[in-house]
Amino acid sequence: MHVSLIVSGRVQMVRFRVFVVKWAQYYDVCGTVQNNGDGTVKIEAWGSKESLQLLIQKVHKGSRLSRVDNVAEVWDNKGYSNSEPRIFKLIH
Repeated sequence: MHVSLIVSGRVQMVRFRVFVVKWAQYYDVCGTVQNNGDGTVKIEAWGSKESLQLLIQKVHKGSRLSRVDNVAEVWDNKGYSNSEPRIFKLIH
């Protein structure tokens, strides 16, 4: 499964992306997390439906210094590129 998330609130400059990477790795989810120019954070994640749902629960809670106001979710069956390593990485 694949889910694309756009997270809004106070989610930049509060270690939110590091928090997402930690939990994605814990739940064996691969993909990316990056800041958007509009102050939101974009997450692209692949994994089992259960793992993705657990990650989304953590995203809703946010890191200790963050404040998550909204999480927009788009689910689909988009495949993960076989040429990419199966890791979760932070994009600067």
